[in-house]
Amino acid sequence: MLNLTTLPWDEMTAVDLIDAWPTDDPIADHIDLSAASLLAPDVARRWGLLPFGWEDGCLCVATSRNLSQEARDVLQALGSTRLYRAPLVDIAIAQSVVYPYGRGKDPQRFGEIAVHRGLLSVEGLHQALQRQSEAGGRIGEVCCSLQLLTGWEIAEVLSQQAHLPLMELLPEIAADPSAWASDVGWEFLSPAEWRHYQMVPIRVTAEEVVVAVVDPQESKGRALLSRQSHRRVTSVLTGPRDVQAALDAHYRASDLFASQSLLATTRPEDSANQTTTRAQRLGFMALFAVFIALAVWHFETVVAVASSLLVVSYSALVGHRLWMIQQGTTKSHELQFTAKELAALDDKQLPIYTILIPARDEASMLPILAQGLDRLDYPKDRLDVKLLLEEDDADTIAAAYAAHLPSYIEVVIVPEGEPRTKPKACNYGLQRARGSYVTIFDAEDVPDPSQLKKAVLAFQRGDAGLVCVQAKLSYYNANQNLLTRWFTAEYAAWFDLFLPALHTTDMPIPLGGTSNHFRTSVLRDLGAWDPFNVTEDADLGIRLYKAGYRTAVLDSVTYEEANSDFVNWVRQRSRWIKGYLQTWLVHMRHPLRLRRQLGRGGFWGFQLSILGTPMMFILNPVYWFITSLWFMTNWGLIPHLFPPGIYYLGMLNLLVGNFVFTYLNAVGAAKQGRWDLVPYALLTPIYWAMMSLASWKAIMQLLTRPSHWEKTEHGLVNWATIDVPGLDTTAPSSEQDSA
Repeated sequence: MLNLTTLPWDEMTAVDLIDAWPTDDPIADHIDLSAASLLAPDVARRWGLLPFGWEDGCLCVATSRNLSQEARDVLQALGSTRLYRAPLVDIAIAQSVVYPYGRGKDPQRFGEIAVHRGLLSVEGLHQALQRQSEAGGRIGEVCCSLQLLTGWEIAEVLSQQAHLPLMELLPEIAADPSAWASDVGWEFLSPAEWRHYQMVPIRVTAEEVVVAVVDPQESKGRALLSRQSHRRVTSVLTGPRDVQAALDAHYRASDLFASQSLLATTRPEDSANQTTTRAQRLGFMALFAVFIALAVWHFETVVAVASSLLVVSYSALVGHRLWMIQQGTTKSHELQFTAKELAALDDKQLPIYTILIPARDEASMLPILAQGLDRLDYPKDRLDVKLLLEEDDADTIAAAYAAHLPSYIEVVIVPEGEPRTKPKACNYGLQRARGSYVTIFDAEDVPDPSQLKKAVLAFQRGDAGLVCVQAKLSYYNANQNLLTRWFTAEYAAWFDLFLPALHTTDMPIPLGGTSNHFRTSVLRDLGAWDPFNVTEDADLGIRLYKAGYRTAVLDSVTYEEANSDFVNWVRQRSRWIKGYLQTWLVHMRHPLRLRRQLGRGGFWGFQLSILGTPMMFILNPVYWFITSLWFMTNWGLIPHLFPPGIYYLGMLNLLVGNFVFTYLNAVGAAKQGRWDLVPYALLTPIYWAMMSLASWKAIMQLLTRPSHWEKTEHGLVNWATIDVPGLDTTAPSSEQDSA
């Protein structure tokens, strides 16, 4: 854009600021007070300047004389500028109205205005200024993060400071949300741009666009709007909740569609909207027909070959797990940062970080959620937390509004619509994300306080190919009962041995369901999460790898609630296994293409991790049954299932496999320092039987209800046994009682 700040005064275009002076309103209608507020009054008066609007993406500034270099530097900081000539008296008169307060009169600093209006105490202002000096940020946002001011009170102060009219949008939106469905004015910018600049169109004429803005000092959005609309832009001020409500009302239908169908529409081959393709179904049917035909021809030979293939495959899985133990115990594969490195981070330079928290029927967990977020060592004015609640979850919605959550937690109501899954809610929240980075926490999560800073360091020090870092997960109620001990040992093996080993060997990493951190822009480009996949995390990890990106494991732990109820555990585990099978079917639609995308090592790592994990538990009861049947009946067919060599390999699987998986859980627990869990790992075979039950349930649901999300019930914790530093575990029970 051509910048005219260097033109001589007599070559500038003239502009009239005053209409028929004197009148009751000496300022010409086309002077935008929000443009004028971009210059401090004393600076504007010193250099005889008056910003008065935007034209074709440039800030229009009136001047009464040729500019000195110092004045040019002042304007240069405002971006692309177009200068106009105006008489000195006109500028002075306009300034007297635009900047009505002079030195020694009413306060003009934000904090002084807030105190003067009785919105903020002197002690509160000092507290906010102290926090600002430590972590940076704008004073209004700091006051809001400290819960000293509300968003609307900030708007009231800014209205006085910038001399902008204040408009409340919420009553109008609440009265008639459909009125905001009109496209008038909205077409000038994209949804992402309206959200980024936190403004919405209020009125559009042939010459002018009036927008409601949250930040009067933000000029890039209005410059872009003037360029896109070819109209003059005028601003009014409003609160952040008002702008968000207007955006929600206008984009509700399109946001819901995107959260449900974006991936299925733009990348149908990567979507589990259809579990199997027609080609896959025909292939499975043909394979089954060939198997039946061969079995009719020579039954014993066919079953022997099939059994041999399964035994060899199981051996490969056992060998893979042995290799994982070796990798995980001999090397450190996690991204680690010292306290000194974290302390060296300049809080003033930290970016906005979005946290998505999908929750359903989680009213009792809100106190723990608030505590976990409050413990985060990150400037609260740069936290963008979206609490994603389903529209029909009245209890949790009511509890969220009654809980007086901190200002950085925004309650986002996800409209009803199929599929009713966690990834659909996350997609809906992602469209509102303001952060450079985004992560997911569950409502019951208690993350490591320094986790966000560690993730920022990981992204800063990694190259552009590193787009995801996965923190480790563990449980704060590990000792509640035998099931929670097994569950914790399994998680220790998975996150402390298995995933770090996949990272160091450059294989696809199936992500965990929480505490995975992303570069927001890349996540959006990939189509975000698949709402039809019930393990959307594992699927996204594979899609990241297919796209050429990398995932690393972060040495930071998020604690969550281990399932302590058997039936509830089966629902959760069967959903995970069903999702792994879904993920395998989706990405194996084109095996040769997948082989090229993942590479040889990545392709076989995908088979062993995504298919191998559920297949072990699916096969276990089959061979347990065959073994039991042999001892009970000595049926003559059974020996034919295990030809020479295969029989001994099967025995090796039985002996070595039991040892490997027991040892894997024991080593994982020991690596976490949970030596108290090691004896319980010796009972892992019982846990396998439970896993097998969940696996066969998963197969049945894959055939009948592939995208059905079985909700895991939380809040079953015995809080008296929990000891998480800095966490008040008496809050959930008392809060639940009051509800």
